[in-house]
Amino acid sequence: MDLLIFWDSGAPEGLGLPVSRLIGDLFSLPARICPNLVILNGYVGSRCQTDARTVLDSLQIFRQRQGVADPILLVCGTDLFTEGVTSLFGLARPPSQVAVVSTARLENAFYGLPENEDELIDRLVKESAHEIGHLFSLGHCTDPECIMYAPLTLDDLDRKERRFCPDCRSILDDALSQMIL
Repeated sequence: MDLLIFWDSGAPEGLGLPVSRLIGDLFSLPARICPNLVILNGYVGSRCQTDARTVLDSLQIFRQRQGVADPILLVCGTDLFTEGVTSLFGLARPPSQVAVVSTARLENAFYGLPENEDELIDRLVKESAHEIGHLFSLGHCTDPECIMYAPLTLDDLDRKERRFCPDCRSILDDALSQMIL
């Protein structure tokens, strides 16, 4: 099994390789960067945002029609929202094995801060691993340093470590062993 990471043209260029390597290391699985083959539907002009659920619908349809067995994470640059949530860093749909992460609110420029590629990579890896973790049966964790902790703010995300707590790691290892068998 591979982790497929669809890198949308709106996501920052040149970060796919380091991000995929770090994500692959966290899951002990090959992570492959692929150009995004899915049209990003769901843009709502009045909000200047894209509905993450609509993106997941498109990914789910693509995965089914193409017979893709591996989980798919789409990395995009468009700002995301979902019903009842003004904005979000990412969203996963575990039954469909698809997830989406946006770099829009992970970049310092969104907050008027100087660009920092290392911070962006760190945030993108942590948020991507969080959403992929949901695809492997992990729920939210109460440990604020665990990848599976649900960050409400960028500061929450920055405080997280690039690791799973022992409990989440155990659940993940069990889920991975079942999927690989």
